[in-house]
Amino acid sequence: MRILFLFIILLLPAPAVSQDNPTSYIRANVDKVVSILTSPEYESETNKTEQLRQIEAVVDNFFDAEELSKRSLGQYWRIFTPEQKQEFQPLFLKLIKQVYLKKSITYNDEVVNYNQEIIKSDTLAEVHTTITSPNLNIPIIYYMIRKDVSWKVYDVSVENVSLIKNYRSQFRSILQNNSPDKLIATLREKTNE
Repeated sequence: MRILFLFIILLLPAPAVSQDNPTSYIRANVDKVVSILTSPEYESETNKTEQLRQIEAVVDNFFDAEELSKRSLGQYWRIFTPEQKQEFQPLFLKLIKQVYLKKSITYNDEVVNYNQEIIKSDTLAEVHTTITSPNLNIPIIYYMIRKDVSWKVYDVSVENVSLIKNYRSQFRSILQNNSPDKLIATLREKTNE
């Protein structure tokens, strides 16, 4: 349950004013998610669907969908047509949201510590955080890319498990013997369940 909270925190878009550096971007998104999770407006079970919808709206802009897709597909990105790439990207983000957000959303006063920001180049950075509580200490690394003027996340590593690497191995197993259309159809099926 707490891992889900952590992942949700990873997925949030920040206001434009907070996009000047990677840590500010992550911090603004975490603050927004925590605000939604702790809002009295969503305490009732009847409002949980709306709470989830609000979090999903934040998540939609958090990732660089193209970069996330490209890195998750690895070498297979090149065999996708432009049309297939355009269809794959939103389906993949929808899958991520369904897998990580639609389970139970819990928040138990965990604290996010911003440990380190590593600027790799003008366009690449890492933000190292730790989610802590009395019974919890989970390292999370956000891998970020800067395009135009804003930072976006293209990978998240929770306890040394990379989102991209996890999906890359799954996608590779499908694409080794099937076309991109088969993978897209599989994602369509999974996201419509």
